[in-house]
Amino acid sequence: MKVAVVIPTKNERATVVEVITSVRKALQGLGHESVIYVADDSHDDTRRRSQEVGAVVVRGSGDGLGTAMFRGLKAALDSNPDVIMSVDGDGQADFASEVQLFLQPIMDGTAELVLGSRYLADGLVQYRYRAKNRLGTRILVGMLRRRTGLPITDSHGGIRAMIPDVVRELEMLGSHTYVQETIIDANEKGFRIVEVPSVWRPRAHGTSRVVRSIPRYVLYTLPVLLVRSGQHIRWLYSLGAIAFSLGFVVFGAIVAQEGFTYRLADRLPGLTLVGLLITTGLQLFFFGFVLQLLKQIKQRIN
Repeated sequence: MKVAVVIPTKNERATVVEVITSVRKALQGLGHESVIYVADDSHDDTRRRSQEVGAVVVRGSGDGLGTAMFRGLKAALDSNPDVIMSVDGDGQADFASEVQLFLQPIMDGTAELVLGSRYLADGLVQYRYRAKNRLGTRILVGMLRRRTGLPITDSHGGIRAMIPDVVRELEMLGSHTYVQETIIDANEKGFRIVEVPSVWRPRAHGTSRVVRSIPRYVLYTLPVLLVRSGQHIRWLYSLGAIAFSLGFVVFGAIVAQEGFTYRLADRLPGLTLVGLLITTGLQLFFFGFVLQLLKQIKQRIN
């Protein structure tokens, strides 16, 4: 087969050459042709080092690694591959040992998107994983389970494999949320998704930009996934309707207390509250409409 591999990188000069070399060697050992893409959002010389060992570099826009990865996946379609894979550029994934495990479900025709999970078996995380990061990962997994109905156990596995149609039809809203949005998008479009156990080794160089900030990453991800799910419409419109209705209820109560005489000069604080409630309701309606419009524009641009 012809396998296109996309490697997302952000200042991975210390590991990127080793990752590219091991990916190419592993695929050659299985008899597959390979094309390596590096989706880069770095400020060091990761791009130069990647090009020196024959990788195609797809430059990000500085908007986030998710945007760079989206561009890299789309660029991989140009090589007309049979399968598209992704592997993290930090060297923590054991691609050489696990590549066939990810390719097999696609070759068997049992899945179109194969995800790696650190939690399908004991001992897959081969370093001390901090409790707050594990909690953040569980929150993200819970959001994905609720959104997709899939029994997913991990949202940040280091290796993935997918058929080209998954990438061809991929639409994204966020600039950092490609790991979640690719799962949601594939599920929405009826692609079969499976997980396989995958090892995470200790990072030999540097520190992870994602893992060390999982709690902040969760807070960043929540709004994107809320908009992606369409729940923003229900919540914003519902809250808008409640605020709007409350404004009229309070106004009616004030008028009733004044004996329907409309002598309301002494009720300025109450009338101010009425104005705030009605204005807030209108703003929530408008905000929901604008978010939905932006979502549709983003999807058309994709």
